Amino acid sequence: MVNRHKVSPERFRHLAQKIKIAAKLEDWRALARCDSELRELLHSHKPFVSEPLLADVINEVKSEHQIALRALQAATKALESEMETMNAQQERALAYQLAMTMEM
Repeated sequence: MVNRHKVSPERFRHLAQKIKIAAKLEDWRALARCDSELRELLHSHKPFVSEPLLADVINEVKSEHQIALRALQAATKALESEMETMNAQQERALAYQLAMTMEM
């Protein structure tokens, strides 16, 4: 069988797996690299992306990408919340330190 695609479905499957693993491990740098790789793959093989034989694997990688994006957004919210808590604690500590300095 001759592969008339310049990009194989397996390449998309492999990328979907890499995205899934990066999200599970919360390796956001790896996820960013996968995102760049996906963008490049979709852009450089644009004429072949609409091929029916690739539709399922492209949908699979898009689905994994969306799941990873939601995980990243949740992690970002959690980090923002943690930073707000730390800032509030720092402000209280500085106020306490100022109050102690004024008593002396």
